[in-house]
Amino acid sequence: MKKLDLSKALFLCSVVGLIFLYGIAVGHYHLFPFPVLEFMKNSFVEVLAEREMRTGVRPTWHLGKAHFDGDGVTYNDRERAFPGFTLLSGFFKDGLELRLIRPDGSVLARWPAHFHELFPDTSHIQPADDVPRTDWNTSVLGAMAFPDGSIIFNLESGGLAKLDRCGAVQWTVPKMVHHSIEAAEGGGFWVPSMRHIQANSRFAALAPPYKEDTVIRISQTGEVVQEFSTLDVLFDNNLGALLFANGPDGITIGRPDITHLNDVEELKSNIAGRFPLFSAGDLLLSVRNLNLLMVVDPITHKVKWYQTGPWMDQHDPDFEANGKISVFSNNNDVTEKGSILGGTTIIEVDPVTRATSILYGAQPDEAFFTQYRGQHQHLPNGNMLLSESMSGRAFEVGPDGTLVWQFINRYDETDIASMNDVIRYPEDYFTVTDWSCVR
Repeated sequence: MKKLDLSKALFLCSVVGLIFLYGIAVGHYHLFPFPVLEFMKNSFVEVLAEREMRTGVRPTWHLGKAHFDGDGVTYNDRERAFPGFTLLSGFFKDGLELRLIRPDGSVLARWPAHFHELFPDTSHIQPADDVPRTDWNTSVLGAMAFPDGSIIFNLESGGLAKLDRCGAVQWTVPKMVHHSIEAAEGGGFWVPSMRHIQANSRFAALAPPYKEDTVIRISQTGEVVQEFSTLDVLFDNNLGALLFANGPDGITIGRPDITHLNDVEELKSNIAGRFPLFSAGDLLLSVRNLNLLMVVDPITHKVKWYQTGPWMDQHDPDFEANGKISVFSNNNDVTEKGSILGGTTIIEVDPVTRATSILYGAQPDEAFFTQYRGQHQHLPNGNMLLSESMSGRAFEVGPDGTLVWQFINRYDETDIASMNDVIRYPEDYFTVTDWSCVR
């Protein structure tokens, strides 16, 4: 009897040991049922976050762990920082809004962004499941201020709005616009947009459903005057193979974000002569999910130049006055602080030679990281203004890389709220003499 009990005990221990070892293997090698457990965990987290968002308890989508001390402007070198007012967009304490702040962080003007007030009819958003459930279930991403104090901005994939200095609506564009707004030299604005292809794909290689990014031009008064497809540009220029670099499976299942167009930049006439490959009015497109930059004729849609990498998951490429293109390379490695790939960098590329160099982020004391979004702006005095979006930080560095100004968008003791647009306007840009408003 004792031998039998011992045998049973040994068998039970063996089974438990095997289960334990298999559990380790499941976690390490992502074996079955890891996908099921991962899905259950993520679903629970999403349901909890959605509950807090819907009830107005906590803006979970917009929060992240605070990596920096302080709140508001925590550093301001008045001698070296470029003077002016800074436009910020993001989540601030009670809701989504845009703020224009002075160098010391005090608020000069603010524009709350209430999605459902601006777009009570959401029929332009397809599928319907993508309609923001509350004003917190979206982001302000893409903004621009005008000398008279009016402002335009995107509510991510929900619509574009123009408000006057005191927040009154001047016009709205019910389109699934997103990411950036670029002034067109001939008037109006270039904005990325999208449409969901649910059936009847125009492309034999792509099985719906999927997202199709488009480039739209909007007039000064809010009408859509031009639109063309990023996928058409790729296929018509024999660049469709870029979509399938990792095989076809990844872009034919679910409703994939195939290209993720996140910026449209126009080459202005005052610097066009420094870019021998291009002409004034050409558009620089950032296609994040392909690590791709390309310059396109907005009329013929001919691709004049393209390059993939060394930037990764990039945002905000800019034509610079020196004849090069600078780009915000997120280098998203799915870690909290970019510990695998070394963090985010600002890269400069010469379109003619294709040579690249890192302008900022290569040195240990320049380390910064945002998995998503982010912007950079070259300022007239040689400084650079950067948005570390997911860390709730905006900061300015001098030509030598040293910090000269910093703003932290703190939410509470442990978390920050994300910020997206960070744009510096010179002191004499605005014609407004009195910013007070009766709201």
